[in-house]
Amino acid sequence: MKTVLKYILLFSYFTVGFFLLGLLIKIVIGFIHIGGFFLQFEEITKNFFKSIIAGTAITAAAIVFDLIDYFKARKSPPSAPK
Repeated sequence: MKTVLKYILLFSYFTVGFFLLGLLIKIVIGFIHIGGFFLQFEEITKNFFKSIIAGTAITAAAIVFDLIDYFKARKSPPSAPK
């Protein structure tokens, strides 16, 4: 249960982080090109779905690497050199 909570927190952390980073980038680019604040609802939803995809990819990579470490640790330890 503890590892599941770890992965849920990892997913939510990166999803929120990428969402806020994407919004910040869109706002800054909007100020540079338009000279004002203009952010459409469709851009926010696109950014939200992109951040969910990125958070899922990072969490899946973490799960795969943890499984690789788990199965490598189960193998017999290396013997001492002669």
